[in-house]
Amino acid sequence: MAKQAEQKAIEIVMEYEKRKGRNPLIVSRRGVGHDIESDGRMIEVKGIGESWLTYTWQSLYKNEVECLNNNPKDFYLYIVKFKDKNSDEIVGFYIIPGIDLKSKFRIEVETYGIRPVSKHSLKEFSKDWE
Repeated sequence: MAKQAEQKAIEIVMEYEKRKGRNPLIVSRRGVGHDIESDGRMIEVKGIGESWLTYTWQSLYKNEVECLNNNPKDFYLYIVKFKDKNSDEIVGFYIIPGIDLKSKFRIEVETYGIRPVSKHSLKEFSKDWE
């Protein structure tokens, strides 16, 4: 559902930006730290279908935080909240300017990654599970 929600959210934000008279362009595959550029806005889109009871934080990748830090006046986080994980029904639409993200929210490191993970790098740790 995560990828499906993200894609649907991007479509919704593209439509919203067009209705506002802006010219949005999807740039998510470029690895620039945001999903859409729209007349000077650098928009990161998050689509969520999680319950409000468990939705207590929103993840941002390192390059997204770097984009925010380097461009706080141009960065925007758009959150499209769906009814649930299997729904296209929108129950919330939020636009948080970068300046407000930096001043009204805590941006914290929550996870770490290990690299490189590949079949080759894991080979020496392989065990017979039977």
